[in-house]
Amino acid sequence: MPFARNGAVEIAYRAVGPSGGEPVLLIMGLGGSGRMWWRLEPHVAGEHRALLIDNRGTGDSDRIRGPISMADLAADAVAVLDAAGVERAHVVGVSMGGMVAQHIGLDHRQRVRSLVLACTTAGGRSGPPPWRLLLSTALRPVVGPGRTWGLVAPILYAPATLRDQRARLREDLDRRIADATPSATLYAQMGAIRGHDVRARLSELEGIPTLVLHGAADALVPPAAGRYLAERIPGARLRLIPGAGHVMTTDAEEEVAGAILEHLRAATAGAAPVG
Repeated sequence: MPFARNGAVEIAYRAVGPSGGEPVLLIMGLGGSGRMWWRLEPHVAGEHRALLIDNRGTGDSDRIRGPISMADLAADAVAVLDAAGVERAHVVGVSMGGMVAQHIGLDHRQRVRSLVLACTTAGGRSGPPPWRLLLSTALRPVVGPGRTWGLVAPILYAPATLRDQRARLREDLDRRIADATPSATLYAQMGAIRGHDVRARLSELEGIPTLVLHGAADALVPPAAGRYLAERIPGARLRLIPGAGHVMTTDAEEEVAGAILEHLRAATAGAAPVG
Protein backbone atom coordinates (compact mmCIF):
# COMPACT_ATOMS: atom_id res chain seq x y z
CA MET A 1 0.00 0.00 0.00
CA PRO A 2 1.42 3.43 -0.91
CA PHE A 3 1.76 6.22 1.62
CA ALA A 4 1.64 10.01 1.45
CA ARG A 5 3.35 12.28 3.95
CA ASN A 6 1.88 15.42 5.53
CA GLY A 7 4.65 16.71 7.76
CA ALA A 8 5.44 13.91 10.19
CA VAL A 9 2.20 12.01 9.46
CA GLU A 10 2.00 9.14 6.98
CA ILE A 11 -1.33 8.63 5.25
CA ALA A 12 -2.15 5.33 3.56
CA TYR A 13 -4.19 5.15 0.39
CA ARG A 14 -5.08 2.82 -2.45
CA ALA A 15 -5.42 3.62 -6.14
CA VAL A 16 -7.85 1.42 -8.08
CA GLY A 17 -9.33 1.62 -11.54
CA PRO A 18 -7.77 2.57 -14.88
CA SER A 19 -4.53 4.53 -14.48
CA GLY A 20 -5.64 6.95 -17.19
CA GLY A 21 -9.08 7.53 -15.71
CA GLU A 22 -10.25 10.78 -14.17
CA PRO A 23 -8.98 10.85 -10.56
CA VAL A 24 -11.61 10.68 -7.82
CA LEU A 25 -10.61 11.10 -4.16
CA LEU A 26 -12.96 9.24 -1.79
CA ILE A 27 -13.03 10.37 1.87
CA MET A 28 -14.88 8.27 4.46
CA GLY A 29 -16.76 9.40 7.56
CA LEU A 30 -16.34 8.93 11.31
CA GLY A 31 -14.08 6.04 12.24
CA GLY A 32 -13.96 4.50 8.77
CA SER A 33 -10.92 3.74 6.65
CA GLY A 34 -10.86 3.70 2.87
CA ARG A 35 -11.93 0.07 3.00
CA MET A 36 -15.41 1.18 4.03
CA TRP A 37 -16.03 2.39 0.46
CA TRP A 38 -16.39 -1.26 -0.55
CA ARG A 39 -19.93 -0.91 -1.93
CA LEU A 40 -19.23 2.18 -4.02
CA GLU A 41 -15.65 1.35 -5.02
CA PRO A 42 -16.46 -0.97 -7.96
CA HIS A 43 -18.91 1.54 -9.39
CA VAL A 44 -16.44 4.43 -9.35
CA ALA A 45 -13.33 2.42 -10.25
CA GLY A 46 -14.98 0.97 -13.33
CA GLU A 47 -14.15 4.10 -15.32
CA HIS A 48 -12.24 6.40 -12.94
CA ARG A 49 -8.96 6.29 -11.04
CA ALA A 50 -10.28 6.04 -7.49
CA LEU A 51 -8.02 7.12 -4.62
CA LEU A 52 -9.27 5.64 -1.35
CA ILE A 53 -7.70 7.35 1.64
CA ASP A 54 -7.30 6.00 5.16
CA ASN A 55 -8.05 9.11 7.20
CA ARG A 56 -5.46 9.86 9.88
CA GLY A 57 -5.90 7.35 12.70
CA THR A 58 -7.73 4.76 10.58
CA GLY A 59 -6.62 1.76 8.55
CA ASP A 60 -2.89 1.76 7.84
CA SER A 61 -2.37 5.50 8.38
CA ASP A 62 -0.45 6.86 11.37
CA ARG A 63 -2.24 7.00 14.70
CA ILE A 64 -3.68 10.25 16.02
CA ARG A 65 -1.77 11.96 18.81
CA GLY A 66 -3.67 14.92 20.18
CA PRO A 67 -6.49 17.08 18.80
CA ILE A 68 -7.05 17.42 15.07
CA SER A 69 -9.14 19.70 12.86
CA MET A 70 -10.90 19.33 9.53
CA ALA A 71 -8.12 21.47 8.07
CA ASP A 72 -5.60 18.82 9.20
CA LEU A 73 -7.59 16.06 7.52
CA ALA A 74 -7.94 18.17 4.36
CA ALA A 75 -4.16 18.67 4.27
CA ASP A 76 -3.71 14.90 4.64
CA ALA A 77 -5.96 14.37 1.61
CA VAL A 78 -4.05 16.91 -0.47
CA ALA A 79 -0.83 15.09 0.46
CA VAL A 80 -2.37 11.96 -1.06
CA LEU A 81 -3.00 13.84 -4.31
CA ASP A 82 0.64 14.95 -4.29
CA ALA A 83 1.91 11.42 -3.66
CA ALA A 84 -0.32 10.00 -6.39
CA GLY A 85 0.84 12.62 -8.89
CA VAL A 86 -2.64 14.10 -9.25
CA GLU A 87 -2.96 17.82 -9.92
CA ARG A 88 -6.77 18.01 -9.67
CA ALA A 89 -9.38 15.47 -8.60
CA HIS A 90 -13.07 15.08 -8.12
CA VAL A 91 -13.55 14.91 -4.34
CA VAL A 92 -16.29 12.71 -2.88
CA GLY A 93 -16.84 12.92 0.88
CA VAL A 94 -19.45 11.18 2.99
CA SER A 95 -20.60 12.44 6.42
CA MET A 96 -17.41 13.60 8.20
CA GLY A 97 -15.63 13.05 4.90
CA GLY A 98 -18.00 15.58 3.36
CA MET A 99 -16.81 18.11 5.93
CA VAL A 100 -13.21 17.37 4.94
CA ALA A 101 -14.19 17.80 1.29
CA GLN A 102 -15.61 21.25 2.05
CA HIS A 103 -12.28 22.29 3.57
CA ILE A 104 -10.39 20.97 0.56
CA GLY A 105 -12.60 23.04 -1.72
CA LEU A 106 -12.19 26.14 0.44
CA ASP A 107 -8.48 25.95 1.27
CA HIS A 108 -7.07 23.97 -1.69
CA ARG A 109 -9.45 25.03 -4.42
CA GLN A 110 -6.89 24.60 -7.21
CA ARG A 111 -6.77 20.84 -6.50
CA VAL A 112 -10.52 20.28 -6.91
CA ARG A 113 -12.30 19.47 -10.15
CA SER A 114 -15.70 18.91 -8.56
CA LEU A 115 -17.29 18.07 -5.21
CA VAL A 116 -19.78 15.48 -4.02
CA LEU A 117 -20.96 16.30 -0.49
CA ALA A 118 -22.92 13.30 0.78
CA CYS A 119 -25.03 13.19 3.96
CA THR A 120 -23.01 15.99 5.51
CA THR A 121 -23.32 19.45 7.02
CA ALA A 122 -21.71 22.89 6.98
CA GLY A 123 -21.55 22.71 10.79
CA GLY A 124 -22.64 25.32 13.31
CA ARG A 125 -26.17 25.08 14.64
CA SER A 126 -26.79 21.53 13.46
CA GLY A 127 -27.09 20.46 17.09
CA PRO A 128 -25.20 17.81 19.04
CA PRO A 129 -24.96 14.28 17.65
CA PRO A 130 -27.78 11.96 18.76
CA TRP A 131 -27.23 10.32 22.12
CA ARG A 132 -27.07 6.90 20.47
CA LEU A 133 -24.03 7.95 18.43
CA LEU A 134 -22.30 9.54 21.42
CA LEU A 135 -22.86 6.46 23.57
CA SER A 136 -21.81 4.10 20.80
CA THR A 137 -18.64 6.10 20.16
CA ALA A 138 -17.73 5.90 23.84
CA LEU A 139 -18.49 2.19 24.15
CA ARG A 140 -17.26 0.85 20.81
CA PRO A 141 -13.54 0.68 21.69
CA VAL A 142 -14.41 -1.08 24.96
CA VAL A 143 -16.98 -3.67 23.90
CA GLY A 144 -16.45 -3.72 20.12
CA PRO A 145 -18.68 -2.58 17.23
CA GLY A 146 -20.77 -5.75 17.34
CA ARG A 147 -22.08 -4.92 20.82
CA THR A 148 -22.95 -1.31 19.95
CA TRP A 149 -24.62 -2.09 16.63
CA GLY A 150 -28.13 -2.07 18.07
CA LEU A 151 -27.62 1.46 19.38
CA VAL A 152 -26.59 3.04 16.11
CA ALA A 153 -28.32 1.01 13.39
CA PRO A 154 -31.69 2.81 13.84
CA ILE A 155 -30.08 6.20 13.12
CA LEU A 156 -27.85 4.96 10.29
CA TYR A 157 -30.24 2.99 8.09
CA ALA A 158 -33.65 3.45 6.56
CA PRO A 159 -36.53 1.60 8.23
CA ALA A 160 -37.03 -0.56 5.13
CA THR A 161 -33.40 -1.69 5.23
CA LEU A 162 -33.63 -2.54 8.92
CA ARG A 163 -36.78 -4.52 8.25
CA ASP A 164 -36.03 -6.27 4.97
CA GLN A 165 -32.27 -6.30 4.29
CA ARG A 166 -30.80 -8.42 7.05
CA ALA A 167 -28.08 -9.87 4.83
CA ARG A 168 -26.85 -6.43 3.76
CA LEU A 169 -26.84 -5.25 7.37
CA ARG A 170 -24.80 -8.31 8.36
CA GLU A 171 -22.29 -7.50 5.63
CA ASP A 172 -21.98 -3.96 6.93
CA LEU A 173 -21.49 -5.13 10.52
CA ASP A 174 -18.82 -7.64 9.49
CA ARG A 175 -16.96 -4.88 7.65
CA ARG A 176 -17.18 -2.54 10.64
CA ILE A 177 -15.80 -5.22 12.94
CA ALA A 178 -12.90 -5.85 10.54
CA ASP A 179 -12.27 -2.10 10.27
CA ALA A 180 -11.94 -1.51 14.02
CA THR A 181 -10.78 2.01 14.93
CA PRO A 182 -8.86 3.08 18.06
CA SER A 183 -10.75 5.11 20.65
CA ALA A 184 -8.27 8.00 20.26
CA THR A 185 -9.29 8.31 16.61
CA LEU A 186 -13.00 8.37 17.37
CA TYR A 187 -12.65 11.01 20.07
CA ALA A 188 -10.31 13.18 17.97
CA GLN A 189 -12.61 12.98 14.96
CA MET A 190 -15.62 13.89 17.10
CA GLY A 191 -13.67 16.93 18.27
CA ALA A 192 -12.97 17.92 14.67
CA ILE A 193 -16.67 17.54 13.85
CA ARG A 194 -17.62 19.80 16.76
CA GLY A 195 -15.18 22.44 15.50
CA HIS A 196 -16.44 22.33 11.92
CA ASP A 197 -18.33 25.45 10.84
CA VAL A 198 -17.91 26.83 7.31
CA ARG A 199 -21.35 28.41 6.95
CA ALA A 200 -19.89 31.87 6.38
CA ARG A 201 -17.56 30.61 3.64
CA LEU A 202 -19.82 28.47 1.47
CA SER A 203 -20.13 31.15 -1.22
CA GLU A 204 -16.37 30.75 -1.80
CA LEU A 205 -17.13 27.38 -3.43
CA GLU A 206 -18.80 29.15 -6.36
CA GLY A 207 -17.50 27.81 -9.65
CA ILE A 208 -16.75 24.31 -8.34
CA PRO A 209 -19.32 21.87 -9.76
CA THR A 210 -20.98 20.55 -6.61
CA LEU A 211 -23.48 17.76 -6.02
CA VAL A 212 -25.12 17.67 -2.59
CA LEU A 213 -26.37 14.13 -2.06
CA HIS A 214 -28.59 13.28 0.90
CA GLY A 215 -30.89 10.53 2.07
CA ALA A 216 -34.42 11.82 2.45
CA ALA A 217 -34.81 9.64 5.58
CA ASP A 218 -31.42 10.44 7.17
CA ALA A 219 -31.95 10.42 10.95
CA LEU A 220 -28.34 11.29 11.83
CA VAL A 221 -27.74 14.32 9.59
CA PRO A 222 -31.22 15.60 8.67
CA PRO A 223 -31.95 16.47 5.03
CA ALA A 224 -32.22 20.13 6.06
CA ALA A 225 -28.42 20.13 6.35
CA GLY A 226 -28.13 19.10 2.73
CA ARG A 227 -30.64 21.70 1.63
CA TYR A 228 -28.65 24.35 3.50
CA LEU A 229 -25.48 23.42 1.65
CA ALA A 230 -27.19 23.38 -1.74
CA GLU A 231 -28.87 26.73 -1.13
CA ARG A 232 -25.66 28.49 -0.08
CA ILE A 233 -23.13 27.02 -2.50
CA PRO A 234 -23.74 28.93 -5.74
CA GLY A 235 -24.63 26.55 -8.55
CA ALA A 236 -24.78 23.46 -6.34
CA ARG A 237 -27.31 20.78 -7.20
CA LEU A 238 -29.27 18.90 -4.51
CA ARG A 239 -30.21 15.26 -5.00
CA LEU A 240 -32.39 13.70 -2.30
CA ILE A 241 -32.54 9.89 -2.37
CA PRO A 242 -36.10 8.83 -1.43
CA GLY A 243 -36.30 6.43 1.49
CA ALA A 244 -32.53 6.39 2.11
CA GLY A 245 -30.99 6.95 5.52
CA HIS A 246 -27.48 8.01 6.48
CA VAL A 247 -25.71 4.95 5.03
CA MET A 248 -27.06 5.59 1.56
CA THR A 249 -24.77 3.11 -0.17
CA THR A 250 -26.48 0.29 1.73
CA ASP A 251 -30.01 1.66 1.55
CA ALA A 252 -29.91 2.65 -2.14
CA GLU A 253 -26.60 1.54 -3.65
CA GLU A 254 -27.52 1.70 -7.33
CA GLU A 255 -29.26 5.07 -7.13
CA VAL A 256 -26.42 6.63 -5.14
CA ALA A 257 -23.76 5.24 -7.48
CA GLY A 258 -25.73 6.43 -10.50
CA ALA A 259 -26.08 9.96 -9.13
CA ILE A 260 -22.37 10.21 -8.36
CA LEU A 261 -21.29 8.82 -11.74
CA GLU A 262 -23.65 11.17 -13.56
CA HIS A 263 -22.12 14.11 -11.70
CA LEU A 264 -18.54 12.98 -12.34
CA ARG A 265 -19.15 12.53 -16.06
CA ALA A 266 -20.88 15.89 -16.38
CA ALA A 267 -18.20 17.72 -14.40
CA THR A 268 -15.48 16.10 -16.49
CA ALA A 269 -17.24 17.18 -19.66
CA GLY A 270 -17.77 20.67 -18.28
CA ALA A 271 -21.55 20.42 -18.48
CA ALA A 272 -24.21 20.65 -15.79
CA PRO A 273 -26.15 17.39 -15.26
CA VAL A 274 -29.84 17.38 -15.95
CA GLY A 275 -32.32 17.19 -13.06
